[in-house]
Amino acid sequence: MNMSSSGEPTRDDLRRLLDRLQPRIVRLFQRHGVSTADAERRVTETLTRLSYRWDRVRDRERWLLDALRQDLMARRETKEPRDE
Repeated sequence: MNMSSSGEPTRDDLRRLLDRLQPRIVRLFQRHGVSTADAERRVTETLTRLSYRWDRVRDRERWLLDALRQDLMARRETKEPRDE
């Protein structure tokens, strides 16, 4: 794993991260029925958040996958009707 040791990721750092995780990310979004455009937007937003935390995140792969899962769960909960 040859990633930048500076506080910010390079484009290559982010590309390598996505290349390694792409199959898992695709399966995650397919399971949740997320469109390609929405998936791209969500990944971009999550990568931006990760970029700001880059030097503080030890396991970036896990962080990215967990953040995407949490985003999907949070958005699903807001779409479900509430019983009151």
